[in-house]
Amino acid sequence: MLILDKTINNPRVGKRIAIISVILLISGLAIMGYFLQQGRKNLFTDPYKAISPDACVVIETVDLKSFLNSLTTGRGLFGEAGKVKELDRFNQELKYLADLLNKQNFKKLFNEGAAIMSFHPDRKGGIIPMLSMPVSGDIRSRHIKEMLSSSGIREVTETKLNGNSVIEIPFNADSRKDTAYISLISGLIVFSNSKALVEGAAIQTGRGNDVRNVPGFSRVLLASGKNADKIFVVFPNLPYLLQPLLIKGRKEFSDKVARLAGTAGGDIYISEDGLVLSGYTESPDSSELLYKYKTLPSRDFHTYKILPSSTVLFETLILPSLNLHNVSDTSVSREAADLAGKIKPYTGGEITRAIIDMKGRPVIDNTLIIYELTNRVQAEQLFLEEPGAKNEILYFEPDDQVKIPVYRTSFKGLIRVLLPGFAPDFNETYFAFYDHYMVAGNSYATISKLLYDNILNKTLANDLTYRDFQNTLPSRAGYYFFCIPSRIIDYLAGFLNEDIINALKSNKNSLKKIQAAGYQFASSNGMIYNSLSIKFREEAREESTTEWETLLDTVASIKPFFFTNHTTGAKEIFIQDMKNNTYLINAAGRVLWKVPLNERITSTIYMIDYYGNGKYQLLFSGRNYIHILDRNGNYVERYPVKLRSPATNSMAMFDYDNNLNYRLFIAGEDKMIYSYDKTGNVVKGWTPFRTTGNVKAEINYFKVSGKDYIVAADESAVYFLDRTGNRRMNLKEPVTKAVGSSMRLNMASDPSVVCSSPDGTIQHIYFDGSVKKFSIRKFSDQHSFDIFDVDGDGFGEYIFIDKGILYLYNHNRSQIFTREFGSDDLGGPINFIFSSTDRKIGVFDVKKNLIYMIGKNGKTMNGFPLRGASMFSIGKLSDKSGWHLIVGGTDRFLYNYKIDTEIK
Repeated sequence: MLILDKTINNPRVGKRIAIISVILLISGLAIMGYFLQQGRKNLFTDPYKAISPDACVVIETVDLKSFLNSLTTGRGLFGEAGKVKELDRFNQELKYLADLLNKQNFKKLFNEGAAIMSFHPDRKGGIIPMLSMPVSGDIRSRHIKEMLSSSGIREVTETKLNGNSVIEIPFNADSRKDTAYISLISGLIVFSNSKALVEGAAIQTGRGNDVRNVPGFSRVLLASGKNADKIFVVFPNLPYLLQPLLIKGRKEFSDKVARLAGTAGGDIYISEDGLVLSGYTESPDSSELLYKYKTLPSRDFHTYKILPSSTVLFETLILPSLNLHNVSDTSVSREAADLAGKIKPYTGGEITRAIIDMKGRPVIDNTLIIYELTNRVQAEQLFLEEPGAKNEILYFEPDDQVKIPVYRTSFKGLIRVLLPGFAPDFNETYFAFYDHYMVAGNSYATISKLLYDNILNKTLANDLTYRDFQNTLPSRAGYYFFCIPSRIIDYLAGFLNEDIINALKSNKNSLKKIQAAGYQFASSNGMIYNSLSIKFREEAREESTTEWETLLDTVASIKPFFFTNHTTGAKEIFIQDMKNNTYLINAAGRVLWKVPLNERITSTIYMIDYYGNGKYQLLFSGRNYIHILDRNGNYVERYPVKLRSPATNSMAMFDYDNNLNYRLFIAGEDKMIYSYDKTGNVVKGWTPFRTTGNVKAEINYFKVSGKDYIVAADESAVYFLDRTGNRRMNLKEPVTKAVGSSMRLNMASDPSVVCSSPDGTIQHIYFDGSVKKFSIRKFSDQHSFDIFDVDGDGFGEYIFIDKGILYLYNHNRSQIFTREFGSDDLGGPINFIFSSTDRKIGVFDVKKNLIYMIGKNGKTMNGFPLRGASMFSIGKLSDKSGWHLIVGGTDRFLYNYKIDTEIK
């Protein structure tokens, strides 16, 4: 059913010839505008009476000019269609037609009466368009010819056809000659590029059995919006349209479409966000496939809640009552049929077929059938007791605490017994039970993907793009289809012909801007109410390249921290979200615990051994407290400890002699620098040091020539202190550190502390109090600065970021490169050492939420930029896993990217 729903709306029905012909027609219609403006008597008639019952698709527009304008704004879904090469000529002609109708002399032309565009099958397997529209009784053929002539069209002839004048206009389309035909028939102007269709329209007007007489059409038409543009589909006539689109072996689908229903209709709503069609389907014949859904109660579907966010297509429907004893499919084993009969009483109200996007695997392997269950325990027990079911039990084990059985059986074709025709080519051999669902597939990897993503809460229910799309459709339905068009081309290749597939592939960038497409229906008023939605965004949908993504309550608020599990040695990730919840997440992405805090973390995070027993804790601070959490998320005794004064900077932790005698330094709003021990007490022997201004940067600790230097900076000075809080060194000239400057120890032959001033002057502070300053160039006071040995030659390079540009200078002050990012709000630089010769500079584009890793030559690392909405960390999750970048996203997920440190 799902492939038929897509092909019904295939764009081939809008042939370029139709547009060319309509242009010619409008030239003739201009004469009507003249007479309308002169106030002559108008005489309108019914445009439907010229539409024969063999029409496949009918479009009615109450305002042809406005309808065409909505297609030619250059924005949204149809604006993107204007960029498609294959539709270039079509769009140019459409735009010309809209511009013509917008001229002042056409203002009153289309104020009354609807225009009908119909599409009819021809004898060659194609489709022919026709337009029927009421006109003023004053219009004659000579007026049309005069208008065409004044528009520059000279080759116009007039003939008689069954007593009606027919104007013939030859034209070229796609390097071939064709002819447009215009005729005035009983108060209507009829236009087509088929002479036979125009002739048929003249005959049709006198028959009284137009397209409204086909089954269901009139009822659907009456239920449509009175002042809305609308589209109608006549199912029995669709095989003529669909058959040329299908590959050999799939022609039966066109026959299945013919048996879906009588007629479907929908009001058309076009916006920059996409397209929505809403209306009714009438199925008057009990033999039609949708007939039973006219009275079947609709419901809220639930299965989407467990589908991975990487699902690219699914369809869910209400599971009807079936007679399981009439199994005509001989490929289904007796054992599978018996198992189906026993499981059927435990199945719930819905069933789903889904395709998960797993690269490099065939579509059939990525397909799952998901059964809702009323009693999961009984169904699984029954499944295990069935002879032959215990062929093999595999276990999905993402970490050492999760173990979910996946049953591999010899049963095939269970779905063909429970719901014949739903998945005729599917042979499931793997089964798993999750929540109140039974999941079936023919690939262990695909079932594991569903289980894993549910552990991480990475499901469609938590996907912001899907939830935004879901709001465009009614909440209750009897059938629901969803897809991401750009990611189902391989699936469609099993149905559509090569020309269409190649066109889809060549325009994939445009197709990616269609975020989603969906269709659903539900019983209503003795008919079926259906909705079709296509969601468009100018920003193309990107495919995820993460190894895993795990859901937080809201977006991440801090830089992720790599924590070591002292029991297993494995790496875990500590993070806080904007609601102040903290999480510990294992290497598989599973949340081990979530603990709410009373404030936002503002400091660097440290891993300490508080008790000196080899067990690690997390140390950090906020504005008002110091916090220590153990690996289970519990506070260490006495914590949290309230600060003597609210903090103005990030807490720093030092272990002077590597003996676990930790010292914590933090500056307060009272302009005092405090030192605490690990128990949260103020250190005895430390005299709080008063600064002139507020200390906003983290305090540094350096050990040079056996002496300790605790270094702090406010907005006017840099202070060198000893362990007691007294000045150890006075500077021989003033030094002011820029807000965005790091403070680094340069271990040359004559060691110095390096920082930049607010104007970008580089300052070397030596330990005899002397200062050496030099300027490479002027920078704004918003610049960032660091010194880092990027090329591994033993000399530190100077790194600046200012006004969206990254600058790198060697130790001789020569420029190595500059790199522009097209954004004036950059975070960083962050320095990473992957090996002695592999070093990179990290930059975060705050506005665009992009992460860059830049090498020593200014080139970008392979796979970058990556999406991220917070500062990021890079580390190893295990000894064998390679490097991983952890960062928060805009969609509340924490991303884990495995990175390639090579340069593009």
